[in-house]
Amino acid sequence: MPRGPPPADGHSVDLAIARRLALALTALLLATLAFALPAVVPTTAAAQELEEEPGDEEFEDDGDDFGFDDEEFAEEEDENYVSEEILALQEATGELGRAKRAAASKVARLSSSASTLRPCLRGGPGWKRIRAIKHAPQRALYTAAARRLLADMKLLLDGQQPRIVVYEPAFQRFVAQIRSAPVSDPTLSEAVAAQARRVASYHDIRGIKANCAVFNKLTRRVREFPTRTAAQIVRADYRATPLARKIQRNISDQLTKIDRRHGITYRDAENLAEAAELMVELGGEPGYATGFQYALSLR
Repeated sequence: MPRGPPPADGHSVDLAIARRLALALTALLLATLAFALPAVVPTTAAAQELEEEPGDEEFEDDGDDFGFDDEEFAEEEDENYVSEEILALQEATGELGRAKRAAASKVARLSSSASTLRPCLRGGPGWKRIRAIKHAPQRALYTAAARRLLADMKLLLDGQQPRIVVYEPAFQRFVAQIRSAPVSDPTLSEAVAAQARRVASYHDIRGIKANCAVFNKLTRRVREFPTRTAAQIVRADYRATPLARKIQRNISDQLTKIDRRHGITYRDAENLAEAAELMVELGGEPGYATGFQYALSLR
């Protein structure tokens, strides 16, 4: 019978095991390197990219060493800028205001209604005619008209005419200043022209007469119309109303005629209001703008 191979000795077995272990360790080491290498390479590439990036790109400066925007400074300068024409109008307005405050005490001393109108406030020929009216509605109509006339006279004597007398030199200087100002805007030019027309009208307002002689003369228009029938009552109201209106509106009608003579209309007040708004929009002070609008007010 044939025999198999002889059994291996112990030394050969140990050598085979050692070789297998060496191969296994080699394979394990190669596998470890294979997995570790891709993780290391990108990290190195990223580090190179970071090294290549300039460090100042995140803090770029366009030339401003202090980190402020020049456009912001320009906007602030534009907001604070006031044109030469606005400054000229403000200067004239301020000078007029100081002159009026310095002369304010003279206005009270020139007020004369207390002495001028005292004889006709409650008595005199004019009131006698009014009280003689027996028909109550007609009497009330004339009474209201007479009281309104006296109120307008009092305002003229205590407020308007004294202020014109005292402030007229300052008013003239004010108009001369704003006329010589370098005004180019159409709205401001219209306002300057309106102020000039107003001052020119003040000479005529000074000439309006307001006294008891005028009051008694106007009340001569008072007349009682018959009221015995309903038709006569209607006719009496219709005829008495125009007479009372002429008494009541005597002063106001004269002021209206003066305005018309000098070309003053409602548009003048609107132009002054628009000019005041424009002055503020162009950087002017609101106080000066309001002062310019009402610079020539007699109230």
